[in-house]
Amino acid sequence: MSLGESAPEKPAQERLFEPSPTPRMPFSEVLLVVLAMVLVFGGFYMMALAFSMHEWAFWLFGGGIVVDAIGFWIAFGLIPSRDK
Repeated sequence: MSLGESAPEKPAQERLFEPSPTPRMPFSEVLLVVLAMVLVFGGFYMMALAFSMHEWAFWLFGGGIVVDAIGFWIAFGLIPSRDK
């Protein structure tokens, strides 16, 4: 290609970051996400609290694991299955 020639025209490409209609998350799913976060962090707190209450340590730690499991199930099991 010499200096006088211009580059061949390329067809107009799609805009890569063209705004699309944004899907709105239903309010019930927002509440489920908040509930899952409260359960997960509450379970972590219960497990940490078990180290300072020796007479209830086993039950607090086990309860914290159960609460965490429920919170993670809501976040990664229940919410995605609602989309289907």
